[in-house]
Parts: sequence; C-alpha cells; structure tokens
Amino acid sequence: MIEILKTHIEEQIGLKIKNRGDCELLSNAVLEILDIHISYNTIRRMYNLAPYTKPNTRTLNTFAQFIGYKNYNHFIQTYTYKIKYKLNQEVYKALSQEDEDDIIFLVTKTKKSSEDFSAFIILLTRELLYHKNYNLLNKIFNLNELSFNNFSYSEALYFGNSIGLFFRRNSNINNVLLKNINFINCVYLTFVDYSCLNKYFGNLAKLLFQNPPNLEIRIFSASILSFKDYLNDIKKENATYNKIDFSLIYSKKIHPILCSRLIALILLKDKSKTIEVLNKYFELHHEKHQLIDYSFELFTSAILSKNIIMMKYLIDKVKISSKINYYYQKQHLNSFYLMCMFYYRLINDGKSERQYISLFNLNNIYINYEEYILIFYQIYLFNSNKGALENKNQYFKLAEKLNYKYFNKDFFLNYFN
Repeated sequence: MIEILKTHIEEQIGLKIKNRGDCELLSNAVLEILDIHISYNTIRRMYNLAPYTKPNTRTLNTFAQFIGYKNYNHFIQTYTYKIKYKLNQEVYKALSQEDEDDIIFLVTKTKKSSEDFSAFIILLTRELLYHKNYNLLNKIFNLNELSFNNFSYSEALYFGNSIGLFFRRNSNINNVLLKNINFINCVYLTFVDYSCLNKYFGNLAKLLFQNPPNLEIRIFSASILSFKDYLNDIKKENATYNKIDFSLIYSKKIHPILCSRLIALILLKDKSKTIEVLNKYFELHHEKHQLIDYSFELFTSAILSKNIIMMKYLIDKVKISSKINYYYQKQHLNSFYLMCMFYYRLINDGKSERQYISLFNLNNIYINYEEYILIFYQIYLFNSNKGALENKNQYFKLAEKLNYKYFNKDFFLNYFN
C-alpha cells in the first residue's frame, strides 16, 4: 500500500519524484498545505533516492492527509473499498454484456494491475458457477494467469476455501471443470472438505482417483478415500489404502501437506512403529520453515487415534517456540496447540495443558476442517466439565451431520479413560 500511496502523492503534485529537487518541492508542498515539516531526506529514502527505510507512522499519516485522507489507516480502508467496488462493477458489467473476450481481457488486465486479483477472480468464478457458464469458466482457468504456480499458497487457500464452499450446496461439478488442471489445483486440492467426505467431496475424490489428470492428484484422491474408509471403519482388503505408494512420503517432489497426509494414514493403520517411521520421515523433511507443513495432518491424526507416542514426538519436534513463515501456517500451528492440550490432559500435566489452552483459538481453524476439529473440542470440553451437557449435545449433533462411524458414543465418553 505504501507504493500506491507514493503514486497518489505524485498525482497530487503533478510530477514524478526523481531527484532531490522534487523531494524538496514535495516537502515544501506538505508544509504549505498542512503546516507539517517532513524532511526532504525522509522523502528521498521513501522514494528509493537514498537507502530505503520504511516510513514511520507519522510520515505515512501526514502523506495520507496530504492526499485527502484522515490518516494512513483511513487511506488503506478507503482505497481497498474503492478497488473492491470498482472490480465488482467491472465484473457485473462484463457479465451483463455477455462478451467472453471482454471478460477474458478483464482477467488478464486485473492480474497485471496492483488490484486484488484473488478477490476479483473469486467473485467472477462464483458468478459463472451460479449461472452455470462452465465453458467460459473453463477458458478462464486455462489462462496462464490462473495457473496454480502464479498464486502464493496463502492465496490459493483463500481462493479454494471461497470457491469450495459453493459446492456444499451445489455439489455437481461439471465434467469440463474436472478436466481443467488449474481448477482442480486451485479448488479441489486446497479445499479438503472434511465435513463432506461421505458426500460430494468423497464422490469427487473417487472420480479423480479413477481418471486423474496427473500422479499427484491420483495420490491425493487415494489418500482422501483411504481416510474416508478409516472414519467409516471400512477395513476390506481391496480398500484404496492398498493402492497407495507410501514410499512417496520420502519424496521432495510432492507437496509437504500431502506427505503429512500419507504418513498419517500409515500411522492410523499401525501405531506399533510410530517412532521408527517418524524418525525416518523427519530425517529427510527437517527444514524448519516447512516442518509445520510436513507435520500438519499428523496433529489431528494423533488425536483421532489417541496415539500418545506420536503426540509426544511431535511436541518435541515442533516445540512451542516454533515460528511460522507464512500466514496460512497459523491454522496449522493451531491444530498443534489442540493436540498438545489433549496430550497434557492425557498425562495429567495441568500446567503445560493450560499453556496450550491459552494459545489455541477457535477462530484459527480452516472452514473446511471446522466441524472435524469441533468434534474433538467438544470431547475435550466435556472432560473439563465445561457445560458438559451442552458439549455432549454438540458432539452428537456434529457426529450425526458428519456421519462417520468412528465418532460414536464410546469415542466421546471414554476418550480420556
């Protein structure tokens, strides 16, 4: 936003800030209009005409006032609203005219600009899904601008969660989209709907397992189907589990969270070699900035299977002092805190347990994991006698909705026994 502010300042005075003289001119203009002095050297640093330092709050507030806002926060809020409003109007106008070329041009133009491309493409995608314009949506997702690699993982999650929710009520995904690799990567792989494994998401996984666009999607789909079998207490010999190449957990070529999903399945099936399997796994995947990703699915799997050995191992490995490198990892760390609460309750270490209770936050849960996590949380609260009857009612209400055999009465009442 600072770069946008700088552009607006230049528009206000009618020239580009390119040298010391321009900086002095701007300094004098601010003094004349606001009666506030800003050193021309501060301006030089802000415009990279001297070694850059981030402007302080006072400087940002002053320049925001210079271009007509109350302060810098007011500038950010107003600018964001204006951009969102402008994008919304452009989307609705393009859709009303039903000109596919104009819509595609709008996509490429918005991607190149500094505007919020993610919010724009979410709005456009939802509108096209609502109107069942799958052919145009397919064309848009075939654009390079919609390639999964052109989004940060945080952006991809934001996009996937926003679009994925659409399919909870409109569960039929058109076959054209199921063949579009960008759509599958941006929606199916990022919005793993734990509330609907027995519904549309499980059906989608089955379709993509049978006709996968690539190997990673086949592996991912197989892992989803295997986890679905586990939750439904299906142990038949020809289960999808037996069709997974689990040596891939030692690969650097697949996504860290997919690796964590695969090793979680191994340990759900057999706890007996927990330490041995985890040691080998983390000998390879030990990078600090990715440790939380390579562990992610293990946190809730440890709770699910009541694997105390795995809980302790992960606590020693991840540690409370772990720092996250990306915003999306905040949710990952939150699952770790929940696992720690269960572990310290199981071993009767109240002091350590309270430390993690203060860190866990219900607001930091992915919406696609929300009901799955809440199942565990109701068990935890019930054992704490915090509104015990209410927690019992909430558990059985969620269990009925999710419809997984694993979440039965015995699992609820006897977890901490």
